[in-house]
Order: sequence, then structure tokens, then C-alpha cells
Amino acid sequence: MINPNSNGLLANPSPLPSTAFSHLLQPLITHALEQSCDPSSMRLAASGQLTALEATGRSLAVAEGRLIEAIVTTLARQSVNHAVLVGMKLPVLPVAAELVRRNRLAEYSRLSVDPDSNTRTSYHPDLVLVDRSRRSAIVLDVKRSLGGYNGSGSLLKLRQRMEAAACVLPELLWRDHQRTVVETVGIAIIDASRTCDEIDEGIWGLSQIDELLSVEGAGAAALATIDAFRQCIKTRWRSAVASENRKQDTGDPVQKSLEDDPVRCACGSASERRPVRPVTVGIFRPNAKLAH
Repeated sequence: MINPNSNGLLANPSPLPSTAFSHLLQPLITHALEQSCDPSSMRLAASGQLTALEATGRSLAVAEGRLIEAIVTTLARQSVNHAVLVGMKLPVLPVAAELVRRNRLAEYSRLSVDPDSNTRTSYHPDLVLVDRSRRSAIVLDVKRSLGGYNGSGSLLKLRQRMEAAACVLPELLWRDHQRTVVETVGIAIIDASRTCDEIDEGIWGLSQIDELLSVEGAGAAALATIDAFRQCIKTRWRSAVASENRKQDTGDPVQKSLEDDPVRCACGSASERRPVRPVTVGIFRPNAKLAH
């Protein structure tokens, strides 16, 4: 149900399709809309102001990225196999970085590095999944899109930074998390814009995260939540545009008559128009004569 308010925006988001996770994910959509859909900014953007359009676009992109991260974290916590750790700061040690640079992941995935060495570089994973029964962990990075990482080596650098940070994870879990024993650490990147069904080099699409999170139905629920958020944005944008159009339709009749006459708008009244003069157009060359 659409419940328009005074500024033409929806008061409530569209509900998610009913699933086992709807009651957990619907509040995430509401929060994302509250953070990204400022009514005044929407109205300014709908009026065509470029700065408002840019600001609104950036705000929506940031809000969607945070929403995707929140969705994955919420769904991961439904697993009975994983403990979910967030807010971790993993040091990226020079010795670990060198280990990663010189070797393949399979050759050192069961190694760990002393985390107490001094370093200025660190990596903040979006979440870490720990399976105590299997003594394994997954360092997880959630991206709205990897489009900006392709073609410049940035994706390789991200992966190497994650792998270097993963080398210190077993010692940190033992020291700081109730003597948790981890013998194998993997890394995974979720690319929410990924549409193919293949999992390539540790990059997962949202549709494949059932296996990654050990939660059946997680992928479908995540995709439905993102779609619901985008539909809400579309509806609110259309409402804001319609509200702005109504405002213009009831505006100053004199100004409107001028706007409806493109000749008068461009050239002014007949008495104000200057006589037409011939103009010479050509390629500018050295020592060319300037027209006066």
C-alpha cells in the first residue's frame, strides 16, 4: 500500500516476499531507506539540480552497499555451524605479505604468523566465519560491485591483503576469542553485482551464498531484499518527480508562458533582439586575422 505524505515519499517500504528471514531483513530495508532518502534532497534532485542529483546518487549507492553487508551478516548469524565475528582488525605483516606474494594459497593456508609483530598496515574484514567443529575459518569481504577493481590490479591486491591478514587469524582467535582453534583459513569475496552462477577465484555472487554461509535459502532472501530496496527507491523517486511536476504546473503563469515560448526564452522580446550579423567560421591558424 502506498501511503503518500506531504513530500510525496512513501511512509513505509514495500514488504518482502514472505520467507523464513523476512522479519529479520525488512528492518534493514527500512533503516537503509531512512539513511538514504532524505525528502528535501529527493525533491531537489527531482527538480533537476545537478548537485542534488549527484549527492542523491552517491547516498543511494553507499546505502545499498551497507545494506548488502548488513544482509550478509544477518543471514550468516542464522547458521548453526558458524560463529560470526565482525569489527575485527587483522594486521598485515610484512612477512605474511611476502609469504603471499611468493606462494599459492594452498601452500600456506594451514600456516599462521605471530600477530604481535609491529606493522602499520591492517585489514578490516566485513566478517569472519568460524567453524569450531571443523577448526576452519573464512575471512569474508562484501562488495556492492567489483567493477572498480578490474583492470588495474586492485582485485589482486585486495586478495593478497586478505590472504596476508588470514595468516595471523589463527593466533588472534586463540589469544582473543576463548582459545578458539583454527587450522585452516580461507578467503572469500562476495560481489553483489555478479550474475553468473560460477564461483571464480573465491568470488561469490549473492545467489551462491547458501553454501558459503551454511544457510539454506540465504541467496534467494538476499536477492529479494536488494530488489525490494530498489523498488522502494524507484517508487519514491517517481513520487518525488510527480510532486515536482505538480508544483511546476501550478507555478507563476507569466513565467510558465515564457517557458512555453522557446523563442522568447532564448532571444527575449522582439524589441530586445539584436540584428543578425554574418559570422565566419573556420580553422584557427597562426597569424590569422581576428574578426571584429
